[in-house]
Amino acid sequence: GRFQAQNRRLFRRESCTVVSFTKFLAATGLAVSLASPSWAERPLDSLEASVAMELPNYGFDDVDVRELSTGQIAHIHHLLFSGKGSAEIRGQIGAVLGDSLIRSFFK
Repeated sequence: GRFQAQNRRLFRRESCTVVSFTKFLAATGLAVSLASPSWAERPLDSLEASVAMELPNYGFDDVDVRELSTGQIAHIHHLLFSGKGSAEIRGQIGAVLGDSLIRSFFK
């Protein structure tokens, strides 16, 4: 009698704790996923990393390569290692980024 009643109370208390902890973890996971942008979780691939390292040398410090298309990244990478002069490379990178830069002003 008395022993079983204590076990029932203890089991209910543990069940509530497990449910509360599970709800807490779910809420925390949801909050973290909503707070961080989806691109933050994706690491740069090698081509993106190469372009990201070189862009500041040509005056494009604020470009997030994750927002560029694969075609833009490939084109910029080709320009960076084309052997052309830095002014010409800078101008052509600006042309490739043109649409992306214009869109970034209206976000």
